[in-house]
Amino acid sequence: MIDPKTPKAWANTLAKMWGKRFPVNVNQIALEYTQTVCKSEPIHKITPADVSEFEGALYKSGAKSRWYVLYNPNIGSPGRINFTIAHELGHYLLHRASVNSFECSQRDLIDYGGNDSIKREEEANVFASYLLMPLDDFREQIGNEKISLDLLGHCADRYNVSLTAAALKWLEYTDQRVVLVVSRDEFILWARSSRPAFLSGVFYRKSTPVPEDSLTILNASTMTEQRNGVELTEGIWRPNEVVREMRIVSDQYDLTISLLLLPKNAPQRYYEEEPVHDLVYDMGRLFRR
Repeated sequence: MIDPKTPKAWANTLAKMWGKRFPVNVNQIALEYTQTVCKSEPIHKITPADVSEFEGALYKSGAKSRWYVLYNPNIGSPGRINFTIAHELGHYLLHRASVNSFECSQRDLIDYGGNDSIKREEEANVFASYLLMPLDDFREQIGNEKISLDLLGHCADRYNVSLTAAALKWLEYTDQRVVLVVSRDEFILWARSSRPAFLSGVFYRKSTPVPEDSLTILNASTMTEQRNGVELTEGIWRPNEVVREMRIVSDQYDLTISLLLLPKNAPQRYYEEEPVHDLVYDMGRLFRR
């Protein structure tokens, strides 16, 4: 069999082998597949490593040509660990021919740019997203239901990922105008718009202040979540549009994730100054719970 060449192709290949069973057992796939198909340099062990320098790592043991996947147990949540292991498996399948070790910290995944090392992180995130949350099954779970944190929570439980991971997966294909905003200390760290939202000119830049009357600011002290969202008047998030904001608190409680749902109909405009991102690249940024 000729090895797949892209992150999505690798994920689809392994997902078909695993079958329609969820959540995907990444540990089992990583060990059984590599020890059966990649006998000369398999993944030998997946183990916790109590270090603060990274969330996940992949190392090659010199003489024996064995690979080891490490993850930080202090991550805490099963969904976050599950995605981390899938991310490292992506590195093994896609990048081991050129690099013998990978250490993937939270900072590495948030502050990405255009260099080769960061491109590898993005590709590993794409792989993990498509392996854990196949798009066809994800669409079936969402169906035509009105989006809510309970519905996204159902997806998060099904795939053993975080609520924000499920939200980003939905943004990848939805025809709704929606933006996911990640903030800390009342400033935006990063944001991602669905394609319909972006094409109508809705995006938020890094370091932009969060609106004072947003749910993100008003509930900052209580850390409460709004399961179905709160409708905010014009002029808060958007000058002339009502926005429904759902507030998701990260498992680490140092970030706030806001999901902004805008009216479906808006003039379609394209803004050249802001690039369109592939949303699954952001999976490594997620704070899983």
